Amino acid sequence: MIIWISGPYGVGKSTLAEAMAAKMENALIFDAEDVGNAVRGSYPDCPYGFIFEDYPLWIEFCYKLLKDIHNQFDKDIIVPMTLVRKESYRIIRKLRRIGIKTKLVILEASYESVHDRILARGEDEDCWCMKNIELSRNGSSSLPGIHVVTDDKTVDELCSYVLVKVSPQT
Repeated sequence: MIIWISGPYGVGKSTLAEAMAAKMENALIFDAEDVGNAVRGSYPDCPYGFIFEDYPLWIEFCYKLLKDIHNQFDKDIIVPMTLVRKESYRIIRKLRRIGIKTKLVILEASYESVHDRILARGEDEDCWCMKNIELSRNGSSSLPGIHVVTDDKTVDELCSYVLVKVSPQT
């Protein structure tokens, strides 16, 4: 199974993914940012946009890599990566279409919570994530999936809740 965790920049996607992987028997974390850095870094002057989703090859490469990793290894794959553009949901649709069980979890939080979490991880008021809180909050919230409000919840509480929601029985 593939579990894609989306939500605003700074909401806690990577923290949740690490907690989930630690509790799951056979899971790995797929870093879609590495794919994005490779794709965007190969073009001069960022011709497609400022987020990885603006690059058509990022969508295609994530899909192909996830498909191949799923087919080659008997592991659950957790992908902590914000999806803002509705077009990016194609990755999940394509994976499902070829029979790979794929769940989308969307973490939600108030502006204040996300703001404070970004500061708590050592970034400042002028960082890229801070400037794009609203973009990522608005884009992620409209996607179909398992929506989870994270305000006032611990990582352990979120992890337990999400693991139940993505279990094979659901």
